Amino acid sequence: MDRALGPDDLIASHYTISGADVMKPARHSFAQRVAAAAAAGFAGIGWTAEDYDTCRAAGLSDAEMRSILNDHGIGIAELEFVSDWAHGGERGAAARKIEDRMYRMADTFGPRHINVGELRPAPEMEPIEAAAERFAALCDRAAAHGLLVAIEFLPWTGIPDPATAWEICRMAGRRNGGLLVDSWHYFHSGADAATLRCVPPDQIVAIQFDDAPRMAASQTDMLYDTLHRCAPGKGVFPLIDFVRLLDQIGVNAPISVEIISPQQQELPIAEAARTAYDSSKEVISRARQP
Repeated sequence: MDRALGPDDLIASHYTISGADVMKPARHSFAQRVAAAAAAGFAGIGWTAEDYDTCRAAGLSDAEMRSILNDHGIGIAELEFVSDWAHGGERGAAARKIEDRMYRMADTFGPRHINVGELRPAPEMEPIEAAAERFAALCDRAAAHGLLVAIEFLPWTGIPDPATAWEICRMAGRRNGGLLVDSWHYFHSGADAATLRCVPPDQIVAIQFDDAPRMAASQTDMLYDTLHRCAPGKGVFPLIDFVRLLDQIGVNAPISVEIISPQQQELPIAEAARTAYDSSKEVISRARQP
């Protein structure tokens, strides 16, 4: 696909259109997801290495999947998710296997970026210098496949906020590495606009867009609530201010709509894609009105 996606382009995150919970097999077929995302207006879709393996095991060849994408004029825009990349030993080795699978996908489907992050709590995090060194190496490997690499911060992990994610990126010093700013995690990590303003706009690599019916009151609530999100504009986040902040900074990244919730998963695939696209476009249009 055309990797030069910009802030007016929306991506249908894997979990927005999978019809299934995180880490569960997709309820809708690859062809159904592609068709629904394209019909709704999305410029690309997100994909996981696990789902790619499932599609191949079901008998779909790479050529058949490329044909499905081409028939609908849409491409694979983002791949996720690599965790434990900041660790050595067995954890790091397992992460590298996932990473290598994504490179095979990248060479076939030409996505724009891969998403990486940390799922373990802060006490299990290695020193930030080690994380930066390993992130630099990951970026170098990804660059050989034409990929940008986006660190996603999650408030309950060893990379809990934009400041920590940016420090890793800054120390790594790789132009193809930067931040993934997910609105859910951004607001729950303290909405650190000052840190985002310090990040070069081309190193805010990707945006994920979603809303929440409430602000989680504790870490326990966060772990539950992050799997119970809602469509943009239907919750409590000041998303209009969020979009305006990104525009003021000069961020040129596409916006991946990531609605993770049982309600979203239960929708018919066409409705799930259309609701995600229309609600996001409405918020973005309001934010960019003169």
